[in-house]
Amino acid sequence: MEKSAKIIVTIVIVIAWMLLNGLLTAANDAAGRSTPGFLAIILMMAFIGALTAIWKKDKNNDNNKKDDNNSILQK
Repeated sequence: MEKSAKIIVTIVIVIAWMLLNGLLTAANDAAGRSTPGFLAIILMMAFIGALTAIWKKDKNNDNNKKDDNNSILQK
C-alpha cells in the first residue's frame, strides 16, 4: 500500500475511533456511569491493532530486491 493511502486510512480510523469513543462515553454518562469501562479498552486495542496492521512493513520486500539480478543471462 502506498504511503499516501496509509495516511488517509489512518485519518479515517482515527476519526471513526473518536466518534465511537464519544458515543460510548455519552451512553455511559446517560446511564450514570463515570467511565467508559471495558468496551473502551476493547475499542482502544482494536484501534491500535488496526494502525499496526496498516503500517506493518513487508518482510519479503528486501529479499525480493536482492534476488532480482541473479540471472546468468543478465550478467
